[in-house]
Amino acid sequence: MDLKRLRQRWPAGLLFAAVFTLILISYAPASTPSRLPDLTEEQTRAVRLLRETVAQVEENYVSLPNLAKAFGAGLKGLQRAVGKERLEVIRKDAGRFALRSGDEEMAVRFGGRGPEVLSAMEEAYRFAMSKAAAGRGEGADLKAMYLSLGAMLNSLDPFSAFLPPEVFREMQVETTGRYGGLGITITARDKKITIVSPIEETPAYEAGLKPEDVISLVNGESTQGWSLTEAVMKMRGPPGTAVRLGISRKGWPAPREFVVVRAIIQIRSVKARVMKGDVGYIRLSAFHERTSDEMGAAMRRLRDAGARSLILDLRNNPGGLLRQSVRVAERFLPQRSMVVFTRGRHRSQTMYFRTHGTGVWSRKPLIVLVNRGSASASEIVAGAIKDLDRGLLIGRKTFGKGSVQTIIPISGGSGIRMTTAKYYTPLGVEIHGKGISPDIEAGPPPNPEKKDQAKAKAPKPSKQPRKLPKSLDDPTFGDDDDALQLALRTLKKTKSAVVEVLRLTALQVQSRMARRARGISQAQVPGGQSLRP
Repeated sequence: MDLKRLRQRWPAGLLFAAVFTLILISYAPASTPSRLPDLTEEQTRAVRLLRETVAQVEENYVSLPNLAKAFGAGLKGLQRAVGKERLEVIRKDAGRFALRSGDEEMAVRFGGRGPEVLSAMEEAYRFAMSKAAAGRGEGADLKAMYLSLGAMLNSLDPFSAFLPPEVFREMQVETTGRYGGLGITITARDKKITIVSPIEETPAYEAGLKPEDVISLVNGESTQGWSLTEAVMKMRGPPGTAVRLGISRKGWPAPREFVVVRAIIQIRSVKARVMKGDVGYIRLSAFHERTSDEMGAAMRRLRDAGARSLILDLRNNPGGLLRQSVRVAERFLPQRSMVVFTRGRHRSQTMYFRTHGTGVWSRKPLIVLVNRGSASASEIVAGAIKDLDRGLLIGRKTFGKGSVQTIIPISGGSGIRMTTAKYYTPLGVEIHGKGISPDIEAGPPPNPEKKDQAKAKAPKPSKQPRKLPKSLDDPTFGDDDDALQLALRTLKKTKSAVVEVLRLTALQVQSRMARRARGISQAQVPGGQSLRP
């Protein structure tokens, strides 16, 4: 029957009512849930956390947040907390979901703004908790909200996270440079828990974990879908206890298991020595509260020992505190030099960080070593040194972690780690997702792959102990390190602090090192093609 004949038989008002009723029926659930029970005291606290978190995201996130997407992820977190057998989350479209439990179904719509969207999420939480198993114990409903909030924040970007009280306390301790765990910095890349860098002289480092390793299993449990907060909670534990990690690495046909024994991690972030030829060497492994002071003491020792040029090794340094990166860079730059600036959604999140004085090493030759494990605060220092032509960068492209995370405490001892801005180098280059490219590439490329790796079988674990990098006190330290050798020989060839001179010298030295590695003598090089220092 067409619309014209309907109009002849039905008055306009009745026709509208009938059509509107059909639309309502099409959106109604098969059976609506009975009246939801009132919130318990614990659930009231959980809802308060939800409201506080959403308020902070709306106000401070680096860009306008997609709350519909975040709440959809939050529903999946509730499903994980309650169990799919009791609660199923069905996605209808971008902002419309259905929660199903047995023969009851609840429609959830995140199409509005502000209070309406938040109210829909609160009702979804109440429905989920009413379907959870009875007798789960005190704190279970609060932990369900923790999982939901963690999923919500992690959907915004891999570095934003909800921090339950125990994780929030550990994070506060971590910035002091002494904490319990494995000794790795992790991130989420392509929805996989990925190692940014192991920290030197920690259990993870000694076990052989490497930058860009993917943690696919923790104690036999798949990490698929985990937030960073969940991964941290699963891997941390009492010192002396072991955790089994399933590690996927490029070139391996299947994950391999690493058993790492947890320990109290005490980071000594600065190590230094004088190399041959009056070249000072400083290895910086992290940026924590004492790093700048340790750096100053190390530089004074090198100066007193007669060092006239310096190599700053930032390889496998996962970063740390922003203010410490600025103070470290300050030791190499003139007064009022721009080190880094940040930009966020609001004008208040645009901040410029400059040096307050002229560094004691502002006019001496400087080479900075970087690689794929150099991230965050390391990239700030490397980016400033490069942009301001203060030193030469040698190594491999850095990780590309250039977003600012602000730790915000909320009620109940919990906290939020949220991306509020992005880092930019002095010349305005965005670090995040791009990294800092060195002036000269040297050292092993990240995760080299052999041509026949697809056919290769996983080799059996070696019974020989893993060969660790040499100690700085070892007389042969650096002999097998191509990037360090290139830096050393460059500084021995020139005393200039001019970057262009350092670059040309390094290219000449690198060419000679390559010829020597291939066994080509200087006499065999065709005339007119040899490079002279």
